[in-house]
Amino acid sequence: MAYGLAALAILVMGLNVVLAVRLRRAIVGGEIGEKWGLLTILVAFFFVGYLFSPLALYYEIPREYLSMLVFAVFLFGAIYVWVVIGIIRDMLTFLKLVKK
Repeated sequence: MAYGLAALAILVMGLNVVLAVRLRRAIVGGEIGEKWGLLTILVAFFFVGYLFSPLALYYEIPREYLSMLVFAVFLFGAIYVWVVIGIIRDMLTFLKLVKK
């Protein structure tokens, strides 16, 4: 069951990487473009992590390394959310819906 969920997650994240890269090519420079570049890197990082997650289960990596991996995902997930909120704020500011 765990490997089936991992395969589905890998498939969805692969699609997310493709979508993020396509959108990155459509965004021309500026602050939003820079943040989207960082967002694309984070999506790619998560995709690589998703690819290796079944290996971590299969090879039963030591608990200390698994804990470090989990907390690294938490950290980069928090950075991802921060970047997304910044992009949304910038877009709303651009549309003059929110004061910066």
